[in-house]
Amino acid sequence: MAPISRTDRAVPRAIEPVTSEDVNARRAGLWAAGLTAAAALCGLAAIASNTVRSATEESPGPGVTAAAAVSLAPLVAVALLALAAALSRPALAGALTAGYGAVALGLTVLDVGLLRSPIDANRLELFRPNTAEVLDPAAGAYLFIASHVFAVVGGLFGLRAIDRASFGENYGHSAQAELVGRAAAIRIGGTLSALAAAAALLTAGAMFAPAYVSTDSIVLVPAVVQSALTTSIGSGLIALAVLVVVAAALASISPTVTSGVIAGAGLAVLGVFATRVIAGSASGPEIEVSAGSWLGTVAASVLVLVAALAFPSSTRRDRQGAAVRERRRASLPSGRSIHLHIAAGIGGAVAGVLLCAGGLLPVLDVPAGLPDPTILAARVALVAGFVLVLACVPMFFSLFAAATRPLLGVVAVAGVMAGAGVLQAVLMAIEIDGIAVGSGGVATGLGVIAAVVCGALVLLAGSAEREDVDTSEIRTDSKIGSVALLGGTMSAIGLGLPLYSGVDASAASFVDFPWGWDAWGQAVLAVTVVAATAVSARSRPARSTALLVGCVVAMIVYLLGWPLTQGRVSDPVVGAGAVVGVIGVVVLAVAALLSARRAQK
Repeated sequence: MAPISRTDRAVPRAIEPVTSEDVNARRAGLWAAGLTAAAALCGLAAIASNTVRSATEESPGPGVTAAAAVSLAPLVAVALLALAAALSRPALAGALTAGYGAVALGLTVLDVGLLRSPIDANRLELFRPNTAEVLDPAAGAYLFIASHVFAVVGGLFGLRAIDRASFGENYGHSAQAELVGRAAAIRIGGTLSALAAAAALLTAGAMFAPAYVSTDSIVLVPAVVQSALTTSIGSGLIALAVLVVVAAALASISPTVTSGVIAGAGLAVLGVFATRVIAGSASGPEIEVSAGSWLGTVAASVLVLVAALAFPSSTRRDRQGAAVRERRRASLPSGRSIHLHIAAGIGGAVAGVLLCAGGLLPVLDVPAGLPDPTILAARVALVAGFVLVLACVPMFFSLFAAATRPLLGVVAVAGVMAGAGVLQAVLMAIEIDGIAVGSGGVATGLGVIAAVVCGALVLLAGSAEREDVDTSEIRTDSKIGSVALLGGTMSAIGLGLPLYSGVDASAASFVDFPWGWDAWGQAVLAVTVVAATAVSARSRPARSTALLVGCVVAMIVYLLGWPLTQGRVSDPVVGAGAVVGVIGVVVLAVAALLSARRAQK
């Protein structure tokens, strides 16, 4: 028998075991992809069916048909991508379906409006009414809702797939040891992270803009906050979903999941806004696309672009060996700081929800038979409440809480300012016999109190943070301080001058005595902005940037009072406060950019 040569021997190979977590992740990924595919099939059936029943309904033109196809294209794309990735990369399949499913929850509420009042849903990509005849929902409306429900359930299975995949050894792996387990916001780079955050904020804001601008007496497009409950709640859920999804994606330790989640949510909202753009352009000369729909389309496109670049960006960093280093390694936050961050976040969230509720509920209780009066200042409080809720989200993530805490403090004061305007209207109205404070007024008052508590907790959290770091090395930046103080001073002057004036009245200002609660609210915000800009020059770079961004956001909330409340005067014209305030915002934004550049050095 010939001896066995070395080349005849079998080379041992390690067989990678398939764990139960891998099997569970793939199973959940397959369910998520399958349910999303079922959602796409339901959507196709809905488009092929009649959405409403009406003898006088106009047949959709080619442009409207194209809009209907665009509305479904993102769901089809997500379903196909998820099916392709379900077996080999279940985390990616789960991320895609989870991102889309989060937005689909709001889409479900929006399309419930097709059942309650199809003509008020303004779904011009599905039908174009030419009379005020009552429309009845048809099979297509129910199929659309079924499609969204399938997508939501698919998103839940997607979360399950991500959870199971996270137990794998390679989840969040990086060739750079210092990046293993780090948030995707660090791994994909500051530019992409900032783009994603900015695009999410713009997308959320665009959801509250009217879909169209209509001069057609049949197609009425009111402001979102004045629309049917399904429209206002659905729009709010979509906006909140985008913000939460992007924040969670940036906090994830897996760039794959980050790309998938942002892609799913970005495609979902891109379908919403792009559909409005095409349908509005094809619906005739009396209907135009609103600026909000254009803005939402651009912002959603940026989200999709960031999703496409996120994973390659992190991979390139690993391949090039470009280790991401902390410029200034700060001490880990103490338990007291963490608890105060969470407490401030809870306080701000409660304040924001109460202010939003005050903007949606009746502010005054009037005698039976009389219509509820419109308190225009409640619109500003609604915007301030929504922004305050958004500002609280990072406070529940230890990675972002300390850096964004100063922003929350200034935004909380903006909530106080907005709520004070509502309370001033309530104070004047209850002097009339028979009028009392309504549920919206009570909610606004409680929201103002909660915002004050939030501001106090932010200050306490800042004090606790300074106990954890060495502040002796912090240097004052005179250039940033000068620009910031100039912007703060201009903003304070803008707050003291009227936003607008009319034939019979003008907006609140410091020159009218005695001051009402609305003027006192503006004064408190003016003092806060000036103090924040003065402190920013002596703060750590990240905190300085957050302070200045908070001032910009707070001033934007105030300036929105011009378009939202000008209806309270006859023949309104822009006031000096709006002009000076805009200049102050621009200067503050420049200071924030300078501070951000300092943080990167």
